[in-house]
Amino acid sequence: MKRSKIISLLALVMTFVVIFTACGSSTGPKAGTESKAGTESKADTGAKTKAIKIKVAHVSQSDVPIDKAMKKFSEIIAEKSGGTMEVEVYPNSALGGNRELLEQLQLGSLEMAISSVAFLSGFTDSTAILDLPYLFKNNEAAEAVLDGEIGQGIFKQLEPSGFIGLGWLATGWRHVTANKEIRKPEDMKGLKIRVMDNPMHIEHFNTLGASAIPMAFSEVFTALQQKTIDCQENPYANIKGSRFYEVQKYIIKTGHIYDTSPLLASQKFWDSLTDEQKTLITDTMKEVLSWEREVSAKDELTIEDEFKANGENVVVELTDEERAAFRKAAKPVYDKYQDKIGKELISKVDEINAKY
Repeated sequence: MKRSKIISLLALVMTFVVIFTACGSSTGPKAGTESKAGTESKADTGAKTKAIKIKVAHVSQSDVPIDKAMKKFSEIIAEKSGGTMEVEVYPNSALGGNRELLEQLQLGSLEMAISSVAFLSGFTDSTAILDLPYLFKNNEAAEAVLDGEIGQGIFKQLEPSGFIGLGWLATGWRHVTANKEIRKPEDMKGLKIRVMDNPMHIEHFNTLGASAIPMAFSEVFTALQQKTIDCQENPYANIKGSRFYEVQKYIIKTGHIYDTSPLLASQKFWDSLTDEQKTLITDTMKEVLSWEREVSAKDELTIEDEFKANGENVVVELTDEERAAFRKAAKPVYDKYQDKIGKELISKVDEINAKY
């Protein structure tokens, strides 16, 4: 009896030993396993922590060429960086208007933004050259100026204000729409034309004999419809998107301004990047810039074909001589602003135009 109890007690002790040993084996990994698992976990966490978030904002509508370009920029950066850099695009003034976006760049609360050139005049006088009417002969001349010494010089002058220029995107040529055919400067006399609130734009059309009226973009369609104004000027994308063609029969290809929108980075953000990251961004932007300009040019041709085919509108194509007459008539604008802009700078643009 006593021997039986001893055997039972020993069996019970052995059972507990087995159970505790099994539990210890199941909860603790084999030698070396813990170190490997811990390393993977830390690596995963580290990768997520190191991923740089880049917000890029603009005021234009979704799916216009510059918005498409930023989405493409985002895709390429994500792929080439291996996911360590992520670009988020905010169109439609989602993060504020042009002025607010520039302020955010200076503060460093926003990494990148596409701005209207007009809003950069408060930081440098050099952007004023881009508002001179009939400055560029064609797309090729405009791109050569912007990608070359002049355009990069403007970016350099913006750096003390906290901006790093990454590229000049194409928005499209600005053209006049009206309910009468316009082929020479004299045809503008007496017309009330809506313009942006920009001194040089106002000066330009007043010099041609029109009456330039600054007006909010959102009010233009109604003003044309009610004949408060006679005409307006905008790129094709805006003429189509805001349906100005419905209340204006003639679309005159004056091409008086080559609209360009610079992509700017915050100096504070830029300084936080490694040289390798900066190179990745600048190289990607060069690739995207070329693509965006092609898309913008194709879109203009597509929209123009739509205007020509709709049976309601007439697209007036000015000859080189007719457009030259408009620039000659706008000479007082050049005379007034050439000292501020620099005669040599204007001459350099003319030299580039001559090559195209």
